[in-house]
Amino acid sequence: MKKLILLLLCAPLFLLGQNTFIKQFTNSKWVNGTDELRFLETIDNNKNTYKAVTSKSYIFFIDLDKDTYSTKELKPVRIQCCMCSYTSIMDTEDTLKVDYFSTDDFGNSELRVNTFYTQENKLVQVEVIDNESPIVTIWSQVSTEIDNIKFKNKRYYSNSSAPLLFREGPNINSKVLNRIRYGEELIVTGGPLKKHDLTFNFSTNFKANHKNISYNTHTIQSYYVEANYKGVKGYVYFGLLSEKKPIDFSMFFEFETEQFNEDLILKDQDTTMMISEEYYEGIVREFMSWQRIKTYENNIRIIQDYDGKYNQTDRIELPIDSRDDFYILSNNLLRYLNSHTFLDLHISKDLWYISFSEMGPSIRISISEDEQKIYIEYEGGGC
Repeated sequence: MKKLILLLLCAPLFLLGQNTFIKQFTNSKWVNGTDELRFLETIDNNKNTYKAVTSKSYIFFIDLDKDTYSTKELKPVRIQCCMCSYTSIMDTEDTLKVDYFSTDDFGNSELRVNTFYTQENKLVQVEVIDNESPIVTIWSQVSTEIDNIKFKNKRYYSNSSAPLLFREGPNINSKVLNRIRYGEELIVTGGPLKKHDLTFNFSTNFKANHKNISYNTHTIQSYYVEANYKGVKGYVYFGLLSEKKPIDFSMFFEFETEQFNEDLILKDQDTTMMISEEYYEGIVREFMSWQRIKTYENNIRIIQDYDGKYNQTDRIELPIDSRDDFYILSNNLLRYLNSHTFLDLHISKDLWYISFSEMGPSIRISISEDEQKIYIEYEGGGC
């Protein structure tokens, strides 16, 4: 399969893969009267095999690894032979065309061409059998539970460190109406409308003297949704919205402003937001150690560990809903801190690490085993 061209969604921080018709409508359901269409349903968890079937008939089966496949133009090769068949596929951003040809022992043949495209949020199917008059069917997408719960006049916040583009239409080529800053709110009024893949490119996002990046990119799958921002109707990418106001990292970190010292420091938190505090003492290598656990609103915890001699580690625990949230939050934090060039930057699938100087502070970011928490560990540095 050919590599897909990457386009921009909001700013150079992210790369957006060109979304073919198959990517946009995989495992979708549509209806026409009493007839239901299960469209581009994956088979046995194989990402490259799909089928389309209705309540009344079978439409197609395609295998992207075996069938003649193109993202630009359809070039069918109709071989005249006994009991043979072929399938050709054209899959662009706007159209899916499946050309199926077969013959039998008695010289009979059938040419069946199905073309699919969208028009006013409807799926249009045009079927032509043996070059006869086309049969046109209009399908309406089935509302899902996610439609009813997430996309009905609900407040969301931008969770993108780069300005999130607010567009005139639900696609990356539509006119930009405005730019939504990190933490700003909007009202989602409808969706999902159009599926898009969004790829973070970590290898180019950050300034560092030394980089060790084994996990270069991460792709999330989401949709464009209809929204109201500052009284204007438009469309925005749902994958970079959050139901909760995103973390303001300035409440945790700041850089010292002394003339010869710009080290990163961890700020003391507002005690009025603290719900509880626990304190424990112990002995480590004949030295008095201690641990302090502070719990704040929104299920935020800060755990301070002192080994009794040299090292104190402060760990911030934040709740997340998925692995995607881990990469979005980690990316946002590093964008915030990268106003200063990192000395070292390490990014792997489950662990991120940055330092600012040989003897200065460092930060480790990791994800819990159940993928429901993110840990941000701060070490102040020193000899």
